[in-house]
Amino acid sequence: MWPFSRKYPLKSAEQIAANEYDYIIVGGGTAGCAVASRLSEDSTVSVLLIEKGDLHDRWLSRIPLASVVNGSYVVRQSVKPEAATDYRQSHITAAEALGGNSRINGMIYTRSVPAYYHQWAQLGHPTWDWDAVQPYFSKVEHRRGCGASSGAVHVRSHVPTTKVYDYLKTSAEALGLCVNAELDGPASPSMGYFNLRLTIDENGYRHSAERAYLPYDLAFQRRDSLHICASTVVERLDFSQGNSIVTGVIVQPVHSKSKRDVHIRARREVILCAGAIYTPQILQLSGIGPESLLMKHSIAVRHNLPGVGGSLVDHALVPLFIDVDPHDTLHEMARSPFQALREFFSFVVCGNGWLKSSVDRAIFINTAHLNRDTMTILDGNWGLDGSRQEDIPNIEIMIVPVNTKLETYPDNTSITFQIVINQPFSTGLVRIESTDPTACPAISLGILSDHRDIEAARDGLRFSLHLTEHFTECSGYPYPSQVTNGPGVQGGAKGWRDISDADLDEYIKQNIEPAWHLTSSCRMGRQDEGGVVDDELRVHGVKNLRISDASVLPIITSAHPMATVYMVAERCADFVKGTWNGK
Repeated sequence: MWPFSRKYPLKSAEQIAANEYDYIIVGGGTAGCAVASRLSEDSTVSVLLIEKGDLHDRWLSRIPLASVVNGSYVVRQSVKPEAATDYRQSHITAAEALGGNSRINGMIYTRSVPAYYHQWAQLGHPTWDWDAVQPYFSKVEHRRGCGASSGAVHVRSHVPTTKVYDYLKTSAEALGLCVNAELDGPASPSMGYFNLRLTIDENGYRHSAERAYLPYDLAFQRRDSLHICASTVVERLDFSQGNSIVTGVIVQPVHSKSKRDVHIRARREVILCAGAIYTPQILQLSGIGPESLLMKHSIAVRHNLPGVGGSLVDHALVPLFIDVDPHDTLHEMARSPFQALREFFSFVVCGNGWLKSSVDRAIFINTAHLNRDTMTILDGNWGLDGSRQEDIPNIEIMIVPVNTKLETYPDNTSITFQIVINQPFSTGLVRIESTDPTACPAISLGILSDHRDIEAARDGLRFSLHLTEHFTECSGYPYPSQVTNGPGVQGGAKGWRDISDADLDEYIKQNIEPAWHLTSSCRMGRQDEGGVVDDELRVHGVKNLRISDASVLPIITSAHPMATVYMVAERCADFVKGTWNGK
């Protein structure tokens, strides 16, 4: 906060002990902030939002580039090593702060193509098809220009800082991709080279969930009916005696030495918004989950719900490094204090420069529409229909203007292609390992456990190598450029055709890593098919309990998940209002 400004109205666990609220929202992240804001629009109801982290609002945390996976509230959690990746150790990253992962992510706002939501309908959720969800995206988005809307979250594109993008655009077009279409438009093609939209406000700052949905003025205005309780861990749900009706939550302060349980009652509903890892953990600690797991930890079984913590899925990514002119990357700023200071003043005074940037260009492709002999888009397929399920992109190539492995390749002035498996078939699990609510559960992502994923990654990597070859040799880029430390480099391969499938597969296996887009661990679906919530996000077999976060997605998004999570939160708030209005 700025000096002399009003203090953000936070409550401690001790201040709300024994209180009763109409609605209790667990998790003050991307979804939780949105749900709390919408439910508290009605001043006649009382709402409690509980967040494990603190506010952590500092000026530096609002600068786009400086806040990406950065801050004292960033936590890293180990992931179980997988056989398919030679048991390499990896981790996932999250933010324990009001606003959650919207405080540290790449700010990329992508809805996914309409066909992705048609898939939801085909899976048995007809009220979640594109026509049903599209109005909620408009409710989320605050956009100017064509298709303007006045939602809560500021979304915008900006002029790139690096010259590399223009030359890569030339190469993308040469390989058959559409390069001038808008992403997320009603008639946007499913494949192409796109300018990404970012959650950045009109002043150039990160517009995270707490600033979009719970800004200071709103939180202060609603402080009597909306309580925001920070630095508080939810141990488990509370139930009425002898049945499966949720009546509240049991919490404890993060920094308290006494560890005394605090009971807080909910008159109407509890809504879990703790994310794809901690929502299933809370359910399992509360006796809702696979019976064998609960009995193993001597937890009373409230409801045997095997799908809790199952079907966890993440986008996995493979990096490819291309050396370019240092001035076209973040390398100079990272290595030179003078250059960093120059960029700092450029941002503060003019509102531009590298500090305003993030990943703002990407390529989406569906590998079924590649010519395998030429690694180009099949003739006539450059503008695939985004409403057809067979055209959903299964690979994204994020163009990152920095070497993302500086610790491994400290001398490389590279940009990075992050080749993302956008429609993975591999799934994992979330399982508690103790009854301690502060302990991280066991996380298995199952990366590459399904052979179809390495096939998609192989095609995406080979296409990226062809794209790189065109960029370095034919695009007109005026500086020496080459792939560095990529597949085939050590063996002296001269071009993308010379690299064997075996070499590509080995490179993928040795370099693939989580993308931190975790979803589907409490997915929407029928209970007998592994589902955890119904179409109105109510937990099967339990009353007065809903989930609204990435864990409910029946399948992982075909793009970045933040926009979809906001949409789910907006719909959840409407479901709750529809249930209780007039009662």
